[in-house]
Amino acid sequence: MTPFALSLRQLDAAVAVHREGSISAASAAINLSQPALTHALARLEEQIGHRLFDRHARGTAPTRAGTLFVARAERALAILAEGGRRLRRSARLTPIAHIERSVTMSQVRAFAMVERAGSYAQAARTMGLSQPTVHRAVKELEAVLGIELLIRSGRTALPTERAQRLVGAVRLMASELQAGFDELAALEQAGTGRIVVGALPLPRAGVLPEALALFARDHAAADVMVVEGPYLELIARLRVGDIDFALSDLRDPEPSPDVVQKELFSDVFYIVVRTGHPLAGDTIPPVETLARYPWIVGNVGSPMRTIWEGMFATHRPTRTDCGSILTLRKLLMEGDWLALMSPDVFDIEQKAGLLTTVGGPLPGYLRRIGVTVRADWRPTAAQSALMEALVVAGRRRTSKN
Repeated sequence: MTPFALSLRQLDAAVAVHREGSISAASAAINLSQPALTHALARLEEQIGHRLFDRHARGTAPTRAGTLFVARAERALAILAEGGRRLRRSARLTPIAHIERSVTMSQVRAFAMVERAGSYAQAARTMGLSQPTVHRAVKELEAVLGIELLIRSGRTALPTERAQRLVGAVRLMASELQAGFDELAALEQAGTGRIVVGALPLPRAGVLPEALALFARDHAAADVMVVEGPYLELIARLRVGDIDFALSDLRDPEPSPDVVQKELFSDVFYIVVRTGHPLAGDTIPPVETLARYPWIVGNVGSPMRTIWEGMFATHRPTRTDCGSILTLRKLLMEGDWLALMSPDVFDIEQKAGLLTTVGGPLPGYLRRIGVTVRADWRPTAAQSALMEALVVAGRRRTSKN
């Protein structure tokens, strides 16, 4: 089951019962008859496979499953409501009270799927629905919100600038509900969970494998997905809930007000060359000598690129910009190139005798490695366990350096 299979009204009913403490009080609070509310709650419990409340003479009391899942549902609805408020505010429209009672999950799902697919036709195929059904759902959502969300251009459908505010909210809402599913699953089998980690090459080559090995000892049933991509792309996916946290070199200042960085360890740099390179040896030569050779450098804005630019403030050696570690390593072995690298990234090639270093660690330069998470992120038990494994692995890296 996916988060979009749930009903916003059923989630709202569960939150109301939890908040009010009884069916009758919740019924009055959300203006829904007691039979209708009871039915909505029963349907939700049937879908998620857990009883959320125990009924007694004085009202209701949440079960363990209810405490966990309703907290996630409340956060999910709040995220959607805030997204709706920002959207309406951007158009100078008054807020819609309790937007979760005015729109449906089918409508927001259709909108999110079309935005991601880029067309109504592709979204319809993905959802297993007819194109007119998907189109109608989006138009109904636009009618409620009073704002155009998607613009058709030929066969494509593009979100308006304002609609971007709602896209992130819908994805974050789904991420929160998925976390609720994971917490319910962990009640039945300890150590389960779903985690999506975004990682740049350096931590992906070193600290992450070590942390995953530690994590797997007690969480063999957990599903972990590691995705890679440029730093800004990972942060964008993090902010909308597509990934749970990003593992990378840390940036100053932080990339966005709604994310926070947590340092794991500081890493050293080496100047790396092919074995047999004229500069290979035990000492780092003067900058004038280093500048005579071509360099492979990271993308503009990356910490490694900043360090390289600082090294050659008064010199400008030939350079090739490269964001691919695989390409970088291959290029190093094909000529007299130089590159700044972490020991984890070229460890295998060094042991194989293919790459070596120019002297020891680059003096005076460290790169902070850590995780970036959403400021309001509330991790599941499995996600917390993997974070702790990363902390342990980071401590080991610190002791090695």
